[in-house]
Amino acid sequence: MTMVSLKIDIKPLPSASESDIHNDEESCLFLYGNGDVNWFATDFLMSNKIPKASKKGAKGFIRYFLEYLECYENWKHGDMQGKPVSVGTVTDAHFYDFVRYIEDDIGLNRNAIGKRVRMALRFLEFIQNDYHLGYTLIAIANLDGHFSSKGLVNAQRKTTSYSKKSFLHHDCIPHGEDYGSRFPITEAAIESLYDDLDALEDEGEEFLFEFFSTLIGLLEATGIRVSEAANIDAHTVEVLRAQLNASLASKAVDLDDIVRLNKLTVDTKSLKAAEAIYRKSALGGGNAQFVWIKIKTTKGKNKDTFRIVPISFTAAQYLVRFYDDYILNELDRANEGLAKVNRAKFGKLFVHHRSHLPMTGAMISSLFYEIFNRKYKSKHKRNPHLFRHRFITLLTLQQLKALKSNMGGTQLACLILKRIQGLTGHATINTMLHYVELAEAELYEADKPATEGGFDSVAREHLVSQLGEDYVAELEEGLKLKQAKSALAAQC
Repeated sequence: MTMVSLKIDIKPLPSASESDIHNDEESCLFLYGNGDVNWFATDFLMSNKIPKASKKGAKGFIRYFLEYLECYENWKHGDMQGKPVSVGTVTDAHFYDFVRYIEDDIGLNRNAIGKRVRMALRFLEFIQNDYHLGYTLIAIANLDGHFSSKGLVNAQRKTTSYSKKSFLHHDCIPHGEDYGSRFPITEAAIESLYDDLDALEDEGEEFLFEFFSTLIGLLEATGIRVSEAANIDAHTVEVLRAQLNASLASKAVDLDDIVRLNKLTVDTKSLKAAEAIYRKSALGGGNAQFVWIKIKTTKGKNKDTFRIVPISFTAAQYLVRFYDDYILNELDRANEGLAKVNRAKFGKLFVHHRSHLPMTGAMISSLFYEIFNRKYKSKHKRNPHLFRHRFITLLTLQQLKALKSNMGGTQLACLILKRIQGLTGHATINTMLHYVELAEAELYEADKPATEGGFDSVAREHLVSQLGEDYVAELEEGLKLKQAKSALAAQC
């Protein structure tokens, strides 16, 4: 069975008559690509365990959990032929991995991760209570933490301090006090990645070196999600090639031509706004040359829609060269005297280095983890999604500087994020407000006297030796955020 056939879809449940028709959010089937129905998920969503008002959100969370189980072996071990994990065989270990999968895939904060984990726990509890299992799939401790018996998954029932509402908890959910905010990847972390890339090349891993060099350059230049990078196809590469060739021949490519080549209907006014933002930012290098790349949005309300974002001329050249040399011509295999395997037949940019099949975003993140967290260990946090946080923070910082105000309140923050939203593919600006705080803190840090706040060199050196560079960097970022908020409060 191919990976495509395992894709989970949700279809409205057919009704016998109009009087039997329910809201699609209440009545639907969880279908696999081969037509099989997951009745556990279908029955759970249709049950009274999920309030009507919550069914839409629950549907997405359940689907996400099922997709994780389907691609678990690929994500965890890089096994393209690995079998899906059955819902009935899920263990505590799978839940700990689920948190890392979420972080790798979409980089959410603690609360958003907790929501997904708790929905999965409720799903297993429903299966345990409503189906006749000959074993304990999930054991739930009472409020005192006592288990009558242990199960494959072991959770605890807790109550909220303010409303005394009951909820399920699992120890895999990150603790608030030791779970850092979504800070961007640091310059030092990026430098360490390129050092490890050099080591990878020295070891003769030609394809992996080119693969990750291209990926990291793409993420740095565009701030797209890893799942969006996985969707880049041959047509997108050819449109990039046409723009590069036109620029090299000193022929201007109009925005209308860009839209036409990408087979899209896009308001060119929004593209001009995006161009202005990108040009002025550090990412755009002032008036440096760039082209446009089509991206398929993979998350939120805008999922499956397309947007066009700028990419530096150099990054676009590298991307096209990688496609030509290692997807079309398979230069690495030719250099080793091996026969071609036709990597180009799938029409995708990123394929697996062993199976040569197209990769999903989760598979790319897993491979990234295997290389840059297991093969080459580092004191730095090096998650591919953090490139996106860096990209958005840098754009936000530039916009704040352009408006000559770093403390303008919610109205200014919304204006800034509205300008950036089209570049990043966010459905709403509410999920982007964190980046304004980061940029405000950066501006506050740049404007304050060198002796004000922060750790002095002696204290910092001691803390780094005890806690590590990344942890101290997070403490400093948190301190800057508090200082920025204090300055904001003082001005109000």
